[in-house]
Amino acid sequence: MLFLGLIGVIALDTCEGNERTHATIVLDLGAAKSTVKTIDAELIVEGEVINTFHRTAMGAQMGPCKFEVAMPAKDGELRITVDGKLMVRKIHAEEESVVTVSLESDLLR
Repeated sequence: MLFLGLIGVIALDTCEGNERTHATIVLDLGAAKSTVKTIDAELIVEGEVINTFHRTAMGAQMGPCKFEVAMPAKDGELRITVDGKLMVRKIHAEEESVVTVSLESDLLR
């Protein structure tokens, strides 16, 4: 019986160590949407790339730029490249949140 109790404690500890924060990242291009041809993003959390995103415009303008993530911590860094221009943004996510990253001001400079 003690053995089963120890197995349960170990399993609970393992599960708690693997908790993830689930969120949706939205890359908001704003008025620059009609001029953007390609966008790439890497989400780095705790020093590791945990997610990547790529989109290419297939018509007159870029489609929606959003992706789902499961982060091992609530804070991360997005490295976003739009038509060759690199932008870096710090992000913070809560469980089931939508994190909107505005890129318009950088793209219209």
